[in-house]
Amino acid sequence: MTSPPVHHDTVTTPAGPAASTWGRRLAGAALGASAATAALLGLFVARPAIDPFREEENSLGHALLPGLPLSWLLLAVALFGAATAAVVLATGRQPWRVVAPVTVVEVLAFGILAQGSGTLSVAGYLVALAVPVLAVWAGVQVFRHRPAWRLTVLLAAVAAVVGIVVAQDAFGTWINGIAAGFARERWGLLAVLLPLATASAWAGLALMAAWRRGSLRRATVWVTRHRTLFTVVAALGPLPYALARLTWLTPWPQLATGEALPLAVRIQGLSLSSGAWLGIVLTLGLILPWGERLPRWFGRRAGQPVPPAAAIVPGGIVAVMLCGAAVPMIVMMGWTAALYFPAWFWGPALALAVWGYAGHRYGVGPVSDPGPAAPAPASRR
Repeated sequence: MTSPPVHHDTVTTPAGPAASTWGRRLAGAALGASAATAALLGLFVARPAIDPFREEENSLGHALLPGLPLSWLLLAVALFGAATAAVVLATGRQPWRVVAPVTVVEVLAFGILAQGSGTLSVAGYLVALAVPVLAVWAGVQVFRHRPAWRLTVLLAAVAAVVGIVVAQDAFGTWINGIAAGFARERWGLLAVLLPLATASAWAGLALMAAWRRGSLRRATVWVTRHRTLFTVVAALGPLPYALARLTWLTPWPQLATGEALPLAVRIQGLSLSSGAWLGIVLTLGLILPWGERLPRWFGRRAGQPVPPAAAIVPGGIVAVMLCGAAVPMIVMMGWTAALYFPAWFWGPALALAVWGYAGHRYGVGPVSDPGPAAPAPASRR
């Protein structure tokens, strides 16, 4: 007897018209991100007082080209990227000889030089703020669709409400501090997010161009075969930071000045740690069943395949961010920061994990063991 067929949540590999569609989308994203970044840098050049790239230790580029020349250089690169993306979008072609060198320039400028010590800080706070929203949404979905878990969800909700009421002053101080910080650093926030979006869009466009010319197929098979290892290694990346922030709940806080931390600061540490743990869980989702098919508590779409782009796009952006921040983190903050924020291995491992997930979902690599071959039927005489 032959082995029963094994079903996988794979989708059609991007090729032909599909690849062309993705190429146009990525070219449009590169155009939009480059234009928005150019507009922001033009504002910084016109108003140097709000230019975060002029602040000391704000970016790696500041150490190499301090002051206004850095903003002018980045502005020129952004305009060059926007013009190239417009031509690529207008012609409907993504020639490798054009896309590859432009991508190198854009990624070096906006993925590395424009990034600095504040890159991971911005990302960490944004993810930490998203954790309570995601927790409430997930709790509602589980309560509605999994009756067996309703009591647990209800008790967790009551405990959260009681904690917020008891420590309402500390929670108010924490929220007001974050809101004031974002308002105060709004230009620095945009100076991180828009260049990161530009570098990510160009990196995606280059990868699609390389895929269309057949340069990545053999490598994709190898990466897909080892995707479990890469994903586990990537999931270890946020762990030192997650554990260090949890020490803020103890008398021995790490990454903090002083020992007696106010309650609001301890809540902040718990929030940042929860964001790191969320990153670990989502990374492991690249190799777990719910990363391919939505779980039963997901509402109307329960049991349906997860759109590959829902994991590939955000995972790829985070990988670009981590890879770009690795060098600035080591140069500007030393090896101690590299131990707590190990972007030097976290970023490449996450990039390989996302790559392997894409290969698995699109059926490029070995997705299963087909089992032993069926014996040949005996000949009749």
